[in-house]
Formats: sequence, C-alpha cells, structure tokens
Amino acid sequence: MKIGSISYRLFLRQSISEEKDLYTIYCKLIQGNEIKVISTGIRVPKEAWVAKKYSIKHAFNTECYLLEAWKIKLHKKLLDAYSTNQNNTIIDIVIFMNPTKSAYEANRTKGFLEVFRMFTAKAKQLIGKEYNRATVYKFDSTITAFSAFLLHHYQKNDIILDKVRLKHLLEYEEYAAMVLKHKTATINKTIQRLKQVIKYAIGHDYLDKDPWTMHKSKSVQHLIVYLSKEQLDLLLHARMSLLTLEKVKDCFLFSCFTGLAYAEIAASSKENIVFKNNIPWISMQRQKTKKSFLIPMLPPAFTIWEKYEGVLPVFTNQRYNLYLKEIMQELRINIHLTTHVARKTFTSTVLLGNNIPLKVASTLLGHSDSKITEKYYAEVSNDLLEQHAEALFNIFKK
Repeated sequence: MKIGSISYRLFLRQSISEEKDLYTIYCKLIQGNEIKVISTGIRVPKEAWVAKKYSIKHAFNTECYLLEAWKIKLHKKLLDAYSTNQNNTIIDIVIFMNPTKSAYEANRTKGFLEVFRMFTAKAKQLIGKEYNRATVYKFDSTITAFSAFLLHHYQKNDIILDKVRLKHLLEYEEYAAMVLKHKTATINKTIQRLKQVIKYAIGHDYLDKDPWTMHKSKSVQHLIVYLSKEQLDLLLHARMSLLTLEKVKDCFLFSCFTGLAYAEIAASSKENIVFKNNIPWISMQRQKTKKSFLIPMLPPAFTIWEKYEGVLPVFTNQRYNLYLKEIMQELRINIHLTTHVARKTFTSTVLLGNNIPLKVASTLLGHSDSKITEKYYAEVSNDLLEQHAEALFNIFKK
C-alpha cells in the first residue's frame, strides 16, 4: 500500500531467538530508493497470517486487534503528512511507530546516499543563494555515479554511514577511473562532493567522525593555455569578415582585459560601473564564489564597453564557442579559444606579464583563496621570464 511518497508492506520473519511456532510481523517502509524495516512487535503462528490482505485471521482475536490498531496508527501518520504536505522521511515514521527507539539510534541507521539526497534537497532550496543550478546538478550526477558504484561493487543500494570506511573512497576512485573512464580532475571534484556529505552528516549528528580524513586526492598537472602578447595584439587589431564574428571577438577581448567569465559579462550592466579618480571600475560579485570584487576597466575593455553602450552582445554558450572557433580559423590562431583561455590571458599576459603581484591578481579575479591563483595561473610567459633573466644578467655583468 502507498500513501503519499511512502509505501509499505507487512511480512513474517522468524529469528533464531523466537519460539519455534511463532513469527514476528515486520513492516517494510519504502520511499524512493530508501528502505527501512521495523518490527510491529506482534507475533503469531504462521497459519494465522493472511499475506494477501496483510492481516491476521479473526480466530486470533487479540493479535488481530493489535495489528489493526498498529496499521491505523501508521495510516493516520502517513495521511496526516500527505494532507498537510509534510516532507516526512522514513526515519520520521520509524521514530513515530517505535517511540522507544530514540532519534539518535534512528540516525545511526541512516545510509550514505540517504543523507546525500537530504543534503542535495537542502541545496536545491538554496539555489540562487548559496548554490547555483549547475552545482546542484553535479550533486545529482554524483549520487547516480556513487549509487552505480555500490551496485557494481557490493550489490547494495546504499551503505550505512557508520559502516563507511576509507576503502570505499579508494575503491570508488578505481571504479571511476577504470569503469566510468573519468579523468583524475573529474574524480577529484566528485570526491570533494562526497566529502561534503560526510561533513554534513557529522554536523547533523548522523556520524561521529570523518572516515576519510586520511584521504589525499591525486595531484593533477594543469597545462596553462593563454594568448601571448602578440596573439592578443593580433586579435585586438583584427577586423572580422562578419559582423557576428566581430561581436564575439569583442566579448572575448572584453574577457581578456577584465577576467570576467562569459556569464558575468552577460549579467553586467551600466549599474556595475563606478568611477574612481576618473578610472572606470567594474563592481560585481563573482558568481562561482559569491565574492565581491572591483576590476579596473582598462582602455581596450572600456572602448568595447562604450562601443555597445554598456550592453555587450550575448550569445548562447554553444553559438559563442562555435563562433570563437571560426575566429581562431580566420586569424590562424593555433589556440582553442574559450572563456577560460580569456581569463587566463588576463592573468598571465595582462596582469603577471606586466608585473602585477600575484596577490593583486587573485583579488582582481575574485578568487576565494590566493592559492587558487598560484596553483592554476602562476606559470609566467617565456617573455616575462626572459625579461627578468636579462635584468638579472645585467646586474651581475657590471
């Protein structure tokens, strides 16, 4: 029988400790992929049970009365929750039907994926505040991947939180690499999300300690791709064959000279511009980190801004990337142009290439930690390296 989002069925089970001729009636509660089994506490001979009706033969008056009362209590709880739109979980039902079982004991039986779904449900309620839709979508994808891993490796739909060990994470790493064919960077991101669930579980008293504290993600060497000063100048002074390509080129250049992601360019408006000492600054909030930042609008960027009167042309991601590919071919630039390349060009060629300190670059990029900038953008261009080497050479030449 199903009421609202929760269905149930009753069945008999005999444990070793029970009398030979008596069986206990159990109730299996099902909500989505989550399953809990609780005891009604009622015991009857096997011949007294009517399986199709989930009932006891009337000849066993006392047991029959007790079971009907138990079912009425369960139905009332489920109907009340359904009629008032309460989001009751199976644990809520378990605690309600077994008052002697504490919430603490019930929490100790929570599954990892069960808690992950709770965590994701909370995240969905915070879309636009603490999370964006893309992040929540990745949570759902991670649930699917880890669920497939448990089925593949253990033939289980979930694993009790208290039973989670470091070996499960290590085994998932191997599964993701060998079966899912994921790259190391993708696996590391997935593991970050899995670790978030453990922290959530500890914070809500579902778990006492982190079983994954000893885990270290595998390092990934990132190839920093950006436009050189010559390539940036070529793009800056180029005139495209089509008006559409000219607009896309302007958007890309605007990102090269501001470090803004394409979504932030699309969201920008005249209200985001402030002037300090006659220098225009972009005042915005980084969508990814929610960190406020100020970026000076350098002359090439301000020229583009004025050209479109503060409203830059916006394309879909698919069309934007397609047009960037055409620009790359038309100008014979041997670098795959993307928004990430534009941001890295801003950091490497525009900022670091002009001796802007790394800490300042980190602030201008809106990074939550300067180590992020150092890790992904600290590679300087050969030109800058040669300049410093030449200056050092001249010092000791004297």
